This record gives sequence, structure tokens and C-alpha cells, in this order.
Amino acid sequence: MKSFAGMLMAAIFFLSVLITSFSALAVSAPFYSYEYEKNGTYSEFGRKEVDGVTGAVIEYLGGKSEYLYYEAGGSNIFTQRETAHMADVRGLFQFFGSMRNWMLAAFALIAIAVRRELRAVSRCFAIWLIFIVAGFTAFAAAAAMNYEYFFTLFHEVFFTNDYWLLDPADSIIINIMPISFFSDAALVIVLSTLSACALAALAAHRLGKTQAAQTNSHIKDLLT
Repeated sequence: MKSFAGMLMAAIFFLSVLITSFSALAVSAPFYSYEYEKNGTYSEFGRKEVDGVTGAVIEYLGGKSEYLYYEAGGSNIFTQRETAHMADVRGLFQFFGSMRNWMLAAFALIAIAVRRELRAVSRCFAIWLIFIVAGFTAFAAAAAMNYEYFFTLFHEVFFTNDYWLLDPADSIIINIMPISFFSDAALVIVLSTLSACALAALAAHRLGKTQAAQTNSHIKDLLT
């Protein structure tokens, strides 16, 4: 039971951190700006237009706007295909956001249920989290070897249409956000997720040791 609770809590924690990393980066203006400077996007398309398009995307994905719109030449710069795809992306974000909230609620309930066995569960949590992180690291390394394949696979799995196949001839999104943009985003998400999980595993391990030391000290006091 302790091992199962630790495993379940580790899986919930990992997925919650992964979703949070993904969602936070999607609305991080500094990350977009860094990538545009790195890729020469500002020089090619102009800072004002690029930042305007990016601002519209961030507001839409962040739920601050109900429509994906940026006016250029008297009309919306986004094509119908782009708006349809971004609607799918926003729906995916909302789904994963809701799933994370439910998972965190489950995490809290499990923690309350096993509070009397916190030491043992903390240790199991740390061990399982390390296993999960190791598996995720191996997967991320494999994906990095052939990123375009996994990028395509991701879209085929999570989207039921081909709106994500945008034409560079008329899509502003695909022009300012090339494949290198998304590979860098994936790297940031992986590193932030691994860092948070490593810190959590370390904290859980120390908590388990602290609880064990306190228990041993209490038993020794009773015997003397």
C-alpha cells in the first residue's frame, strides 16, 4: 500500500510538473523574444509585427482573448487554418489544465490518507519519482535524436485533423516559429521538469530520513 501510494503520488507529481512547464512556457513572452533574436526572426519580419502576432497568440492561449486576431493590412493576419489549429491547441491546454487540477486534488487526498505513514511513503515517492525521471530522460534523449519524427507523432496523436500542417507561403505562425523554436521549447520543458522532480525527490528523501531519525530518537527515549 505504501509503495502504491508513493508510486501514484510520484506519477501525479511528474505529470503535473510537466503540464505546468508546458503551459507556462507557452505564454512566456521572454522565451519567444529570446528565440526570435536567436533565429533572426525580428530582422526578417520586423519586431513590431512579430511581437504583435506573438502577443495575440499568448493572450489567446492564456485565455485573455476569445479570438485569435491581429490586424495587418486591414484584416486578420491569421489564416482560417491557423485559427482552427490554434483553437485545437487552446482546447488541449484547457484539457490538460483541468486534468492537472484534478490530479493535484487527488495528490492532496492521498497525502492526507497516508499522513500516519509519511516517512515510508515519502521514501517510496522519492524512489518512484527517480524511476519516472530516468524513463522520461531516456525518452527525451531518444526524441532529441529524431525530433522531427516525434514532433509529427505528437501532432498525430493529440490532434484529430491536419490543421497543424501549415503552409509557409501564407502562415505567419510557421514562419516566425520554425521547427528549431519548438525543439528549444521542448528542451526547456524537459530541463525544467527534470529539475523540479529532482528537487522534489531530494526533499522527499530528506523528509523520510528526518522522520526516521525522529522516530528512532523517540523509541530510544522510551527505552531509557
